Amino acid sequence: MNKQLIIPFLLISVIFGFALSLTLSFLILMPYWTLFADGIIHALLFSGITVGLWQIIQYGNYTALPLYQRLINYAALGILCIAVWLTAGYGLFYLVFGKNESVLLLNSVWIKGFIGLLMYILSIQSFYCLSPTMLAETEDIIDEIQEEPSSEIPVIDMLERIAVKSGQKIDVVLVPDIIYLQAVGDYVKIHTAKGRFLKEETMKYFQEHLPSKQFVRVHRSYIVNVEMINRIEVYEKQNQLITLKNGEQIKVSITGYKQLKMVLGL
Repeated sequence: MNKQLIIPFLLISVIFGFALSLTLSFLILMPYWTLFADGIIHALLFSGITVGLWQIIQYGNYTALPLYQRLINYAALGILCIAVWLTAGYGLFYLVFGKNESVLLLNSVWIKGFIGLLMYILSIQSFYCLSPTMLAETEDIIDEIQEEPSSEIPVIDMLERIAVKSGQKIDVVLVPDIIYLQAVGDYVKIHTAKGRFLKEETMKYFQEHLPSKQFVRVHRSYIVNVEMINRIEVYEKQNQLITLKNGEQIKVSITGYKQLKMVLGL
């Protein structure tokens, strides 16, 4: 997360804690300072969860998913975050204040869950407001770090086919048949019209060994065969979205879009 946002982020957490404790003070007969401590505990925990959410939204390529899949993913993610938030918050309060005080807070679970849901929705909306600028800046920095300068220019043989072993079977994928490649942990998933194949290799390797006039790394997680592109359109102001001939959509970073325009002669 951008360092310039840390101080406002912490201030928002304190305000959130104050608002939560003030709300609970009308529902639970406890000393206000105890409720305020509970509010701060939950606020700081939610702040930590929000940082994790930012990373997931930032690199999850959610915007390229169909609307119904996006809603399902966000709903599942919200339920998980709120459950972790409530459980961890109650556990920390129990450790600090003991059983007697903690039992009184059990009645506040539903109101906290509702407030957590509102904060989750607000956080997701905030990420989408920030993503056109902050996400683009982050991706450009990562791309620059990954580019290693070298005084010598090695001769690299271009791939014509890729052998993929799966159990006792070996599949041979011809380079022209590749639609796009996707980073999946320590593997690269090769998408073709005939199926998808996992290869234990790096994206950097394929970026260097596939024809640069045909394959472009449009995002840190995607390399696209330009011959398989159906259209390129703008979404979220500064970002681009590729629609492939098979109907799939891939988000394009600012650096990737510059490379794509060079290859396409735009």
